[in-house]
Amino acid sequence: MQPAESTAPVDSSSAPATVTATPSPSSASPDSTEAPTTSATTAQESPAASGTAVVEASAPGPDAIEAEWQRLGGAGGALGNALSAAECGLSQDGCRRLFQNGKIHWTASTGAVATSGNIGTVWASHKEEAGRLGYPVGSVSCNQNASTCQQSFQGGFIASATNVGTFAVYAPYSSVWTAYGAAAGRLGLPSAAEKCDAGGGGCTQRFQGGSIVWAAGHGTVALYDPYYSMWAATGMGAGKLGYPISNERCTASGTGCVQQFQRGYVAWTPGVGTTLVAGIYASVWTNYGGESGRLGLPTAPEVCGLVNRGCFQQFSGGSIYWSAGNGAYAVYSGYAQMWSQYGKEAGRLGYPLSNEQCGLSGSGCVQVFQGGYVYWAQGIGFHAVYGVYAQMWGSKRAQDGALGYPVTEESCQSSTCVQRFEGGYIQWTAGQGTSLRYSEWGYCRALNVGATKYSGAGAARVSFAVSQAYGTTPVTFTNCVKRDGRYVHEWTAGGYAGESGFARPGVATGPTTGKYSPTGSYSITLAFGLSNPGTSLPYQTLNAYSRWGGRLNSNYNKYFESSADIFPDENMWYYATRPSGDYRQGAVINYNRPPDSNIVMDAGFAIFLHANPVPTWGCISLSEANVIRYLQSASYGDRLIMGVSNDVFE
Repeated sequence: MQPAESTAPVDSSSAPATVTATPSPSSASPDSTEAPTTSATTAQESPAASGTAVVEASAPGPDAIEAEWQRLGGAGGALGNALSAAECGLSQDGCRRLFQNGKIHWTASTGAVATSGNIGTVWASHKEEAGRLGYPVGSVSCNQNASTCQQSFQGGFIASATNVGTFAVYAPYSSVWTAYGAAAGRLGLPSAAEKCDAGGGGCTQRFQGGSIVWAAGHGTVALYDPYYSMWAATGMGAGKLGYPISNERCTASGTGCVQQFQRGYVAWTPGVGTTLVAGIYASVWTNYGGESGRLGLPTAPEVCGLVNRGCFQQFSGGSIYWSAGNGAYAVYSGYAQMWSQYGKEAGRLGYPLSNEQCGLSGSGCVQVFQGGYVYWAQGIGFHAVYGVYAQMWGSKRAQDGALGYPVTEESCQSSTCVQRFEGGYIQWTAGQGTSLRYSEWGYCRALNVGATKYSGAGAARVSFAVSQAYGTTPVTFTNCVKRDGRYVHEWTAGGYAGESGFARPGVATGPTTGKYSPTGSYSITLAFGLSNPGTSLPYQTLNAYSRWGGRLNSNYNKYFESSADIFPDENMWYYATRPSGDYRQGAVINYNRPPDSNIVMDAGFAIFLHANPVPTWGCISLSEANVIRYLQSASYGDRLIMGVSNDVFE
């Protein structure tokens, strides 16, 4: 057989230019005398049939195709004999030439590239250069034992693997596949052709290690196994999750990974595997920062069948609970521990009604439940408040009031139960109901948080004389002094009010024979007694003529001196010098007198802080030692807030 170079050229003046096919070994013998023009005529049949044009032998496309064929071994190579001349005029001004075992295509941008075998067959099924893949842009590359091969095209790849098959990977799958290492990466080789749903919402192509999925409006992402398995089990794009909309993301600590879908997430955790987070759980989890947030990664799927048909999902850092009519909320940290202590959803607190809410006074936080609350405060920790405690505490402004935050749980003994707070305690007794008592700290706290019904007027010292109920005479006498702009507790002592207890707010104590102490806030501007104990207050030293006006005249509710001793004027000298020494030391409480108010006749008079701790006719009495202690540190304008606890504190 003659070598290809000896084939006679065709006269371009008498016939269209062709590139003649080299005779196939099976169709020409060594002594064949077949004329070159016969080959030329045969070569013209293919362009005519395909609508393409034949070109001159020196055209760049045919020359490049010829060169590539020769590089691949010519007729003795993998492609075998040529079956046609080069055909040009294809898309992108391309050319092609057919061979026994494949084809070579050429464009100015891709050069001459051969296709053959399974890859060539698949490419042909995708309409070759006129289809989605476009022209080949690289030769076939295979692994060492040729069990896997792939070839690049303008619009993607075709990959082939033994026992897997041959599949096209085209845009947008190809870019994702390449980004993940193509055949050598985690996805491996394609194992199925692209499949799209009927509604056009998305398409999927399977690979050995997962899938690449395209969703309308979201683009293309890789979906590894085992995410794919969970996705397929829930109905794929038409199912509970919808289409994936992000690639896998993993935590910095290596605790797990997660992939986001249109309507939820699939998470993977070592030792747990894949877990679905969807619906309302996904919304709450996302609000808490997802896998990097407070709840962490899921450790179990949703569990239902709880009390009142509730459901929950467990995470590494807490849980999300859902109940009908209430919604879904996260419970974690000390809230979860305290809630569990009370029996969770089946216990006293019931289901959560809110997530954690912070920014309360003192940087505190709270979570609301059906049956109560769990509070946290710095230096105190977590405590639950519920039932009658929550009701009474709430009526006293809760953590913003004088009681402050809870510091213990409820404790019971016999028929009495108590819960303690920063500023006191609430007590429940069978058959009697609830009551509260403020501690000394609670009195001063009330001033700082504005939880008193009567103003301290910003005085350097504000003292309290407080009883627990109307008609009772014992009082707690507490002193709060201002330091660095806040009131702090100084000292507390026991004492007494009038024999009839306190008059109700706004009710006058007069006439004095009613034996009521007034309710309100009053200034202290005058002290009295037998000798000054060292007070900075103006001090009236008493003598045998010292009187306090009780008759309804110009001396009413004032100090004056007289030799007469006429009731109801008080003989201050008598009360100072008698064995009980009531007025040996004392201070005037400015009730019904200046500077606090004008004097109203018969509204009450002679309301003092004095010695001899017994019930009085309206004064506040302490031990003489405590009266002296008070006077020695008192200042002009100090105030005394007095009354029944429930009408003193908000």
